[in-house]
Amino acid sequence: MALLNEEQWKTLTRLYGLGQAGAEYNGSSYGNVGSWAVIAQLRDHDPTLVREITRLDPANNRVRYLVFITEAGERFYEQNRRFYNALYMPPPRRE
Repeated sequence: MALLNEEQWKTLTRLYGLGQAGAEYNGSSYGNVGSWAVIAQLRDHDPTLVREITRLDPANNRVRYLVFITEAGERFYEQNRRFYNALYMPPPRRE
């Protein structure tokens, strides 16, 4: 299994924090979750770590586009959080 790069890890972390609510597409992006290229990489990962879906919003007569973490993504995050946080988010150095 290849390591996730820093941007992939940060995107997965943000989606983990959002849980099953996910992030909604606002017309130009999925907010501050991460770039589309990174989301697509996590979607195409084996196992799939994030998924994109559409939901009908009949109250507003529109379709909502969402991206959210999968169960496999949650497990991956929980099993690897200490390693990736140490790799990409080391604690501040003491002077």
